[in-house]
Amino acid sequence: MGHAPPVMRLALAFAAGAAWVHTGVPIALAPLAAVAYLLWPNQASAVPRRRPTWTAIALLGLGAAWLGRPAARCAPAADSVVVTLDGRFLALPRAGSAAFERDAGCGTVTAVLADSTVRAGEAVRLIGSWRTGQGGRAWFLARDAEPRGTEGAARELRWLGVRWRDGLVTRLERLYGEQAPLVSALVLARAEGMDGDLREAFARAGIAHMIAISGYHVGVIAALVLGLLRSWGRPPGRAAIGAAAVASAYVGFIGFPDAAVRAALMVTLVAVSRARTRPPAKWGALGAALLVLVALDLRRIASPGFQLSFAGVAGLVAWCGPWCAALQALCMRLFRRRCPQELALGLASGVAATVATLPIVAWHFERVSLVGIPATIAATPLIAWALVGSIVSLALDFVSPALASFVAGGVELTLVCLDAGATSVAAWPWASVWTTRTTVAAGTLGLLVAVQTARHPRIHGRARRWLTGLHVASAMLAWPLLLVWQGRGSAEILMIDVGQGDAIALRSPEGRWLLVDAGPPASDDAGAHPVVRALAARGVRRLDALVLTHPHLDHIGGAGAVLRSFDVGAVYDPGLPAPNDEYVDVLEAAAAKGVPWRAARAGDRIDLGGLLVEVLYPTEGITPSDDANTTSLVLRVTFGDFDALLTGDAYADVEGLLVDDVPPDLEVLKVGHHGSDTSTDSLLLARAHPEVALVSAGRSNRYGHPDSGVLARLERSGARVWRTDTQGTISVLARRDASYTVSAQRRAPGPSGR
Repeated sequence: MGHAPPVMRLALAFAAGAAWVHTGVPIALAPLAAVAYLLWPNQASAVPRRRPTWTAIALLGLGAAWLGRPAARCAPAADSVVVTLDGRFLALPRAGSAAFERDAGCGTVTAVLADSTVRAGEAVRLIGSWRTGQGGRAWFLARDAEPRGTEGAARELRWLGVRWRDGLVTRLERLYGEQAPLVSALVLARAEGMDGDLREAFARAGIAHMIAISGYHVGVIAALVLGLLRSWGRPPGRAAIGAAAVASAYVGFIGFPDAAVRAALMVTLVAVSRARTRPPAKWGALGAALLVLVALDLRRIASPGFQLSFAGVAGLVAWCGPWCAALQALCMRLFRRRCPQELALGLASGVAATVATLPIVAWHFERVSLVGIPATIAATPLIAWALVGSIVSLALDFVSPALASFVAGGVELTLVCLDAGATSVAAWPWASVWTTRTTVAAGTLGLLVAVQTARHPRIHGRARRWLTGLHVASAMLAWPLLLVWQGRGSAEILMIDVGQGDAIALRSPEGRWLLVDAGPPASDDAGAHPVVRALAARGVRRLDALVLTHPHLDHIGGAGAVLRSFDVGAVYDPGLPAPNDEYVDVLEAAAAKGVPWRAARAGDRIDLGGLLVEVLYPTEGITPSDDANTTSLVLRVTFGDFDALLTGDAYADVEGLLVDDVPPDLEVLKVGHHGSDTSTDSLLLARAHPEVALVSAGRSNRYGHPDSGVLARLERSGARVWRTDTQGTISVLARRDASYTVSAQRRAPGPSGR
């Protein structure tokens, strides 16, 4: 970035300051970071860095973002509390939900509203309650909607475009039928109603960015118009201005999505440069677009789509040309001839954009596609034809519906091929791999250190590239070792947020792991299961044991994924027959990997080197029951003076049998049966006096877990309640003297189970 124009540096500094507010880092650390930046030794070149200027601009962006935070009135109320929201739907909730823009500048939320005749852009009042969704994002469950009066002609004019675009979606539904949601995403940036499996297929194939309105779509429109104007004899400068005008009109037509606005601004700036017979300043155009969009709405900086859009274009601007030339040189060396320019440019563009966006994709989605580059090259002509054909068919529908249907038939064939190709590629087990945010953070840290080190004037060319790769690889490999070092001298109880189910991992001070239950099933991709991802994030490679408290799906559903992903020493369960297919699948998965299966009984112990796990129930001679909860394993975990009780789904009568085996001053109690009123009675609490109670339950689950009566009993006993449904994954870090700390980290929920 040493060649970047001042406007690019200005935009990056301002955006970095605004981003600080959205990262969750304490605002008080910002001045310390600014001082550290000012004092950092400069080894780059003789060109002055003007650090005080950039620091001031960054602090200006930080202050603007801090002052622009949503007001307290915009904060969601507690779950299940009935409230009202005033605003307007940005689209008709055809699939039961749509984006809802709240009044008073409170932003946009997803609102669920079934069986409603409300129109897009109509002023309404929603009556319902807030819910917590994936990643901790709030959404609104509306039970009813009431129309409100209009607010003046000037304000109503703004919503005419929303209603117009919603009418276009209706036309697309008539023209394309089942393929209409995909066409709406391509043409109008409207992805509501799109099948979730198809979204997942495009994501695994690495081409999800191609079905969302982006710079690619705007570029196709601009290139098409530019070619037409040049074929009609228009001068290059005027043709460029005309193409930019049409592209900008298209962006306004579809509602000004961020990526499209960025592309339109860049196209316009480059067109103006060419019209003035000046060389186009690509970095300057990108920086100006970034500065304009961030200044207009500072919240954009936290949007994954916004970050991906600018990172991808930055990669193209920085690397596409050099890598295309390098590819041509490689072809000459290997084949004694040049590669086709279109192929070289396509490969260079795909690699440049993929490399630039890789850290952002891995951070936000914790998944990296291994086939994204070839899939993007293969899908590009299909997407281009589908985009142009869809726009033509939509325009013809106003004039000749019959001709529009004819064109739509050809486009639909293209969409079927695109759908089939993406689904086939996504089915490959190695099409994408899961990663973790900790790995991304470690690699990024290594990259930053490498960049600073490589700026030394004595380091050049190939040595700089090797040094960068070495730093990144070293940081990513060192991360698991740092995790082990962090845990020395302490044990950990990790209650993983799996939705409506149980999954509790235990770690000894030596770094040995045991897993109690594996939560409900998540998907056919073992690496996607929340238990596998949570353990992999902590560098787990082997489990000393997998303990399944009982054979209900919300406890054993993820066991197959765990067995496929880790080396497991042994599987423990009550050892009683369970006539269900899921239990048989787990048995077969263990047998396939040669993992021994053992029936656990009272008195059995598993020693993890200082962390002792003892089985308290069931006892010898227990008889099978139709209700597997009656024979659920109950475990006592001991680490020095620290004690925890894991009760599985055991009922209150079983807890009564174990009262004498429970320590009188219990540090941690795993609340039985997800907080159901069948468990955790007053007798157990009176004996144990737990300091911390852990509840594993799904958000807004249909069982009403945890029960209000159980929560009241826990409160009266003095226990502090931690819940996965409201707080996410919970970690208890324990020491031998019975001291401990509890923390929570929001994670995406798993599916509802039994």
